[in-house]
Amino acid sequence: MDYLEKIFGGAPRVKLMRLFLFNETTAFLPNEVFARTKVEASRARKELNFLLKVGLIKKATRSNGKIVWTINEKFPYLVEFQRLLLQTSLITPQSIIKKLSKIGKLKLVVLSGLFKEQADSRLDILIVADNAKKASTDSIMSNIEAEVGKEIRFAVLNSTDLKYRLGVGDRLVRDVLDYPHEVVLDKLNLFR
Repeated sequence: MDYLEKIFGGAPRVKLMRLFLFNETTAFLPNEVFARTKVEASRARKELNFLLKVGLIKKATRSNGKIVWTINEKFPYLVEFQRLLLQTSLITPQSIIKKLSKIGKLKLVVLSGLFKEQADSRLDILIVADNAKKASTDSIMSNIEAEVGKEIRFAVLNSTDLKYRLGVGDRLVRDVLDYPHEVVLDKLNLFR
């Protein structure tokens, strides 16, 4: 078990905290919280009530009568919690590779953007996989997003497409490689 999970009362609570702390301008309906965090509804309700009680989040009722949850911008340790959870990750590069290996013949994985604390980056993960399956990719990325607590911007290319894009100086690929990034898998031997 991760230290953060032990300190904060388990993985579900940390996932919910990450969701609210990293999406501070978003109001979430309960079903959106369950879907985005992949936390079972009854456990998520329990954690939402706990976070409400300690003041990290607040609950509001929209004009249509629907309840939404948002971050409490007046929470005294908001910035400190954001910094702590941003600097500590529930997911390692090795676990990302393990998860992504199910989408096809994985050739290259480059982490950037969110994973390198570059919020304005166009991509967070560049994936090169031959015979990638879109449904598998979307499902796996959704699971990674639930662990990270934020929507992940990603692109999936095949080997041929990547080599072409590298050859013509494609802006998307260049934007990843010209800024802070980490190559966590390179079976194409492009970065050795």
